[in-house]
Amino acid sequence: MPGHVEVRLDGRGLTLLPSVFWTGPPLAGPYPDGNVLVYPALTPLPLIDHATTSTPLADLLGRGRAAVLEHLTQPRTTTILARDLGMAKSTISEHAKTLRHSHLITTRRDGKAVWHTCTQLGLNLLRQCNGYQ
Repeated sequence: MPGHVEVRLDGRGLTLLPSVFWTGPPLAGPYPDGNVLVYPALTPLPLIDHATTSTPLADLLGRGRAAVLEHLTQPRTTTILARDLGMAKSTISEHAKTLRHSHLITTRRDGKAVWHTCTQLGLNLLRQCNGYQ
């Protein structure tokens, strides 16, 4: 078969080397202490989506917590936040806990619902970082 290569290890090891730079067929050859097989890595480049833009608030708090804080300019429940932001309720709860301990939001329970909203400090931070009015 064309391009078929047979490599005999003869008791020597084989180093597997995925490469983000090599996109051709696998390459095989001798290597110190054994043999090497270079093959294309399966993850296409770029690994970072340059389309996402960062904000000062996201740089400070992280994108997830910043998104939660931004949504809390109006009172929302954990369930509503999870749905709107596409996050798990447990993730929203952890973000809310951190934001609450930082005095950026308040939380109150109403039956089974847990409502969150920005504090004045949270609103001030949003104004300073993102230009909210």
